[in-house]
Amino acid sequence: MGITHASAGGMLNLLRPATANADFAADAAAQEADDAAALAAAAGHPALIECQTAAALLTEFADLNPDEQSEEWAFGAVERIAECAYAVNDGYEERVEELAREARGERAAVALGRIESQGPVTAERLAALDDETRRLLEWYAAPFPIEWLFAPERDTFGRILRKRVIVLFHGPGGLSLGLRDILGADVDIIGIDLDGGAVATAVAAGLRVIHADVTALDPENPALQFVSIIALTPPCQAFTPSGLGKGRYTASIDVICRVIWEAGAAAGFLPWEHSETGYAPRSGDTWDEVRAPLAELEDPRAGLMAEVIIWPLGMLARPGNNLLECVMVEQSSALPKQIEEALFGELTQAGWHTTEAWTLDAVDYGASHRKRRFMTAHRGAETPFVDVVPAAPIPAPTFAEVVGWSTGRIYLTRGHRPVDPATGRAKGGGSRSADLPSTCVTATAYGWADSETGETISQSDIGRLVGFPADYPWTHVGRGRGVRNVAQQAADAVCPMVSAAIFGRILGDANWEDKVRAYVHELYGIDTGTMIAEPEQLNLFVQEPAPTATAA
Repeated sequence: MGITHASAGGMLNLLRPATANADFAADAAAQEADDAAALAAAAGHPALIECQTAAALLTEFADLNPDEQSEEWAFGAVERIAECAYAVNDGYEERVEELAREARGERAAVALGRIESQGPVTAERLAALDDETRRLLEWYAAPFPIEWLFAPERDTFGRILRKRVIVLFHGPGGLSLGLRDILGADVDIIGIDLDGGAVATAVAAGLRVIHADVTALDPENPALQFVSIIALTPPCQAFTPSGLGKGRYTASIDVICRVIWEAGAAAGFLPWEHSETGYAPRSGDTWDEVRAPLAELEDPRAGLMAEVIIWPLGMLARPGNNLLECVMVEQSSALPKQIEEALFGELTQAGWHTTEAWTLDAVDYGASHRKRRFMTAHRGAETPFVDVVPAAPIPAPTFAEVVGWSTGRIYLTRGHRPVDPATGRAKGGGSRSADLPSTCVTATAYGWADSETGETISQSDIGRLVGFPADYPWTHVGRGRGVRNVAQQAADAVCPMVSAAIFGRILGDANWEDKVRAYVHELYGIDTGTMIAEPEQLNLFVQEPAPTATAA
């Protein structure tokens, strides 16, 4: 019987699957051969060894914990081995390093899980870690301490015993002093700053500060997943009216706002009604790509305002991070309204339910004049109940009282110049009565002088004008005496007393005002009104006096 056209077509259809399977098998075999050759050529490369070690670890983990996620991790780790081998052979060094970091990070995550599964992570257990595990975890947490990789201890009610606070653009320590020395808050603070002198000053004062560029660090670092509060005090020179104010140019404002909006999309907080979470997937842009438009700015310092949104959203974007409850920002009182509104808009969109801002003058808190804009955002459903404004202005000392001068003197803030006999003021302005609270401290304060004698003030005086103790360890790093450098540190610092007020509201410390009054009284020796009273000691075991004998 002959084969008809129809029957021949049917036979071809039957043969196609077998042919396709054969082709697929051949392709798979060829691919395996290519992979084997690539692995042989790259054998012994540190990055490849890292990928192979991670794959073995994750495969073992998947065998012990069989579920879809662990199997997906293991499969991805095995696939990464071949990709690394090809990248090594083709000379793609950047990709090789990236794959090695991914593999090492997965190894560290597994090590973390194993440590946590064995019970509470105490200081003693961390001290007992073997050298290899310690090095791995130190790398994973860097530049933060490895203890921050683990959840903080809680009390029997589930409350965190020591909240973790990170302070970006930390400076010499004004914010931290308000928390630690005035409020006496039991919190774990770590600061970051690029100024080596400011870092040295803060470290000498007993604070933990990392010398690093904020923009070079990763806000999604696993060591930040248990931080409760982030505070940021970006440089204000680009916005302050006393400078060139390039951050207030329309073009600069537009660039900064655009980056702020892009940060929300990069972190996965762009609203999308078709998503189960209410947000669109993350845009895929890296934080460096989000920051890229800031290179257009005439004053790069203005672009640092974008970190106010990049860091808190980046910290929340890391899976499992749900402890971050508050962000606090300090900036020039002349910060453009458009930038503030853009920041608050993105924070509200990401779940911060309460956003608020105040322009505060440090003179109302017992220090020299210093107007700054303070912004806070809270994720909790309830609005903080503690007011940041004192019930009555806290008395501030006069300039003369701070620096130890007699009354009736005039000081010059623009160098020693002749006084106009008609006005009693220095020619060209810049003179002020020492019998008033000091004007805002600037980097030129080291040259402030008595209008008649030319007597200048010391760095200790400059620090005290801002609210720092007389013995604060101002430190200069680099060549020369650094007179201007340490004066700049004090000029850039947040007033500790204002810090205590802001953090008093954040932490719900209703006694912050009395604590500030007590601090101001101790610092300057002036009467500040109501202060914390010593608690009355109650003796519950008072014995009645024995009855007195009477004559019969």
